[in-house]
Amino acid sequence: MIKGFRLLHSFTVLVFLCVSAASQAKPLVLSSIKPLTLIAQEIAGDSAGVDTLLPASASHHDYPLKVSDHTRLQKADLFVWIGPELESFLQKPVANLVSAKILTAYDLPGIHWPLEAVSPAISDHHHHSKDPHIWLDPRNAVVIARALADKLILLDAANAPQYKANLQAFTVKMTALDKKLQVELKPFAGVGFAVYHEGFAHFVGHYRLQQLDYLMLTPEQKPGARHMQQLREKLAKDGRCLFLEPYNNTQAARNLAQELRLRVGTLDALGTQGAKTYTQLLEQMALDFSACLANGGR
Repeated sequence: MIKGFRLLHSFTVLVFLCVSAASQAKPLVLSSIKPLTLIAQEIAGDSAGVDTLLPASASHHDYPLKVSDHTRLQKADLFVWIGPELESFLQKPVANLVSAKILTAYDLPGIHWPLEAVSPAISDHHHHSKDPHIWLDPRNAVVIARALADKLILLDAANAPQYKANLQAFTVKMTALDKKLQVELKPFAGVGFAVYHEGFAHFVGHYRLQQLDYLMLTPEQKPGARHMQQLREKLAKDGRCLFLEPYNNTQAARNLAQELRLRVGTLDALGTQGAKTYTQLLEQMALDFSACLANGGR
């Protein structure tokens, strides 16, 4: 009788511990790309887990999801992505998720869109007006962070004060960072350059830099002969720098820079080169712009 009571007591304690552990489990935020992960980490702090779906070397334009990736999507309490405008390959998998578990950053009210991020001279082949690389404007990072905080508070009301405090701290930090970058980049406002692909409109537009053109619209789309001729003419006349990217095949771009005697820089929009925080990602981008555009010389 006593033995049976002890077994029942032990079983009851075990069930209680399991239920207690389950109730205390941290919510899991899964982000499509690293920049969103960096923002999410600022808001989650120690109260929620944050992970990235795509490997650092993967293309955010086209990536074949593995079975394990689909499992991670299903297990996440919240999935954060830009939207089909950037990650079209995720459209079907995301459609299978419960809508409450999805945060689509591209559709958030309050996102700042660049009015004229490139020279009007290239408007004849500027095919889209809403660049989906929205995280390259710190004001948009705050919009995304606010939406993340709201979602996390719904998922984990017990830690609502912490999420709110983290959001407040991040907002203050972004305001200071924005002012700092405005000052650092102001001297380079009149120096012409081109980028490898058209993905920097939010940064370029917000900080009033003079992007003359881009080599290609997307990394997967090769430029046409007419576009290359226009690019050569613009860069030969007003260009000082051509910015490449660390995760794309850029030999053709390097050849072009050598042909036109342009300075060469590298822009890492995804923070793959070691950015551990969102602040570091934007600070490094500002440094990369400044280093190549400095003195306006070739």
